[in-house]
Amino acid sequence: MNITRRRSAFLRRSVDGDIGAVPDDRPVHGGAEQTRMPSSPYPAQTKATLTPLRATFLMVGAGVGAGIMAVPLLAERVGVIGLVAVLFVAYGAALLIHLMLVEVLLRTGTPLQVVELMRLWVLDRKDRRWLLWLIFGLLSIAFMAALAAYVAAQSEILTDATGLPLQLAQLLVYMISAGVVFFGLRAVGIFEAIGSAALIGCVATLAIGAIGIDIELSLAVEGSPSEALALFSMVMYGYYAFFSVPQVVKGLAPDGRAAARAVTCGLAINGILIAIVALVALGISTEVTEVAIVGISEELGGWAGGIGEIFVFVALLTSYWTVSLALADIINERVNMGYRGAWLVATLPSLLLLYVGAMGFLDLLQVAAGTTAIVIAAVTVPMYVNARTHGVADPDWSLGRWGGRGILGLALVATVLMALGSLSNV
Repeated sequence: MNITRRRSAFLRRSVDGDIGAVPDDRPVHGGAEQTRMPSSPYPAQTKATLTPLRATFLMVGAGVGAGIMAVPLLAERVGVIGLVAVLFVAYGAALLIHLMLVEVLLRTGTPLQVVELMRLWVLDRKDRRWLLWLIFGLLSIAFMAALAAYVAAQSEILTDATGLPLQLAQLLVYMISAGVVFFGLRAVGIFEAIGSAALIGCVATLAIGAIGIDIELSLAVEGSPSEALALFSMVMYGYYAFFSVPQVVKGLAPDGRAAARAVTCGLAINGILIAIVALVALGISTEVTEVAIVGISEELGGWAGGIGEIFVFVALLTSYWTVSLALADIINERVNMGYRGAWLVATLPSLLLLYVGAMGFLDLLQVAAGTTAIVIAAVTVPMYVNARTHGVADPDWSLGRWGGRGILGLALVATVLMALGSLSNV
C-alpha cells in the first residue's frame, strides 16, 4: 500500500472517531511517491461541539492569565508609545503562529493535538521517535506543574477570603477545576465563556472606577532594547493560547473559517484586556507595582483589590481548564488510554504535588513549561511547510499568500525574540 493510501486510511479512521495513539510504524510524508490529499476529509455531517462565541472565549481563557498583572511594570520602562507598538507587533506575530496551526490542522484533516501533529509532519522517522517521546514527557510534566501552580495560587486566594484550611481549599479548587474538564470539550467551552465574561467584567469595572481620577500618561519613548524585548515576551505570553487551537478547530469542525475567526477574535480580546489593565495602572498608580492590582487598589480603594483577586482567581481557573483539557487529549492520543483515564492522569498530579509538599520544584518546572512551549512553537514552521506541501490540497481555510516563506521567517524570529525576552525576565 503506497504512502498516499496509508494517509487516506488514517484520516478516514481519525474522522470516524478513532483518534487514539498514532502507530509509530506509519510514514505519512516524504518520498518519491508522495502526493497531496485532494480535499478535506472532514465529513459534511460533522457536528460542531462549540459555538463560535464559546470557541472565541476558549482562546481568551487560555491566553489571559494572572501574568497580565505583570505587564504594567515592564510597560512603565518603555512608555505608552512603546507599549502600544509592542501590543500590535506581538498581536501580529502571535496571530500568525496560531493561524499557522489552524491551517496545519485543516490540512491534516483531523484535530490532533500538537504532539501528534509533530509526529505526522516533522518527527516521522525512526531515528526521531525518541525526540517525540522526550517532548511528550517534558510537556506532560511541565503542564502538570503548571496545573499544580494554578491550584496552589487559587487555594491561597480562597483561604484568605474564607478562612478555610489550606488543604481543604486545595481539594475544593481541584474539584471545581478538574470537575469541569471531566465532561469534555463542550462543558469546558460553556464554562470558558462564563469565565471569560467574568474576566472582561473585572477589567471593565477597574476601567470605569478609574474615571474621574487624574490620569497621567507620558508619551515619551523610553527604555532600552532589552526592556522592550522583556515586554514583548510577556505580552506574547498574554496572547499565547497555542495548545487550545486544536480544541477550537475540533469544536467548530468542519468550519475552518469559523475556527480562524475565533482565533483572531480571541487573541484580539486578549490584547484589549492587556492594554486596558496596563493603561489604568500606568495612568493612576503613584508607583507601578510588580503585581499591578496592588498599585491600582492603592488609588481606587480596597474594592479594586477585591476585583483584582477575583480576576486572578478566574484567570487561573480558565487557564486550568484549557491546559488540562489539552493535556488529557495529548495523553490520550499518545498512549490511547481513553479520555477519562487520560483526564485522571492529567489532573490528579496537580493536587498530589501540593499534598506531598513538592511545591519547591514547581518554579523549575514552570521554566521547563515555557521552554517546551517555545520549542513546539518553533517546530510549527517546518510542520506548516510540510503540511502545506503534502497535506490536504484544498482545505476550508488557509493563510494563502500570508503563508509565504518570508512571513514564516518573521514568525520564527518572533518566537526566538520571545525566548530571549523571557530570559531577560529571569
